[in-house]
Amino acid sequence: MEAYYQPSNKFSPLSFVYFIIACIIAVPILALIYSYAIWYIPFPYINFFITLGFGFAIGWVVQKLAIDLGKVRNSTLAFAFGFLGALLGLYLSWAVWIDLVINAGESYGTDRIGISVSNVKFFQVLELAMQPGILFELMGEIMDVGVWGFRSSTVSGWFLGAIWIIEALIVLVVGTIVPPGKSGEPFCELNQKWFDEQQLPAFNFLDSQMQAVQPLENNDFEALKGLSKIADPLTQDHSVFTLYANDTNENYLSIMNKKASLNDKGETEFEDSDVVTLLRINEEFSNFLETI
Repeated sequence: MEAYYQPSNKFSPLSFVYFIIACIIAVPILALIYSYAIWYIPFPYINFFITLGFGFAIGWVVQKLAIDLGKVRNSTLAFAFGFLGALLGLYLSWAVWIDLVINAGESYGTDRIGISVSNVKFFQVLELAMQPGILFELMGEIMDVGVWGFRSSTVSGWFLGAIWIIEALIVLVVGTIVPPGKSGEPFCELNQKWFDEQQLPAFNFLDSQMQAVQPLENNDFEALKGLSKIADPLTQDHSVFTLYANDTNENYLSIMNKKASLNDKGETEFEDSDVVTLLRINEEFSNFLETI
């Protein structure tokens, strides 16, 4: 029996159905919200975080629907779902944004900052999305002249193109890397359920003796009997124990040490280091940790 959990690389055929549902309903809604947000919020720095959030939201939706409900234990398929979902979301956001440009009306603001009032027309967006040649042609024309500025200068040409490329990479990378996380979590092939995840209260930082992997792999938790809960995990060194359990009394454990330090602003930051990841443990070991 393996000492650590290994995904089976299996998946349910329903995962494709759930992925299609996500692409038909959730992803277009996210694309609409994202396009309106970057249109009406004229702050490039804020838009950067909005773009990050858009990519994460797509990845989260794909993870919850296609990976979680679809019982995907195959990281390659999870990556593919994430990438395709992010690519679709990005494409639809371009269609919505181009339509906002087409329907732009009066502008309000100053020479330094302002917005143009606009609203999409559903069938026009649908027509643009169905004709990628026209969509990319319009994007090329917009890139030549630009539609927004920064510090009294209109952003256009290859500079605008570079911004679009960075935006695309952010959405694609973030949207792709989120879903596979779930596919690697413990799944019971017997009862076809994901394990229940439980993060225990923060314990004291593990010293070198407590971190010894070989005893833990042999379910020898004698060194961990010195564990105790800490009062303030937001500022102190501590360890995080995550238990995974199911109805068949199969258990897995992940342990992470978190070393606290102060940054230049006087804020507490943590350096994370994995002790063990998804180690198979017996029921006695699990009960011991839950009763500390």
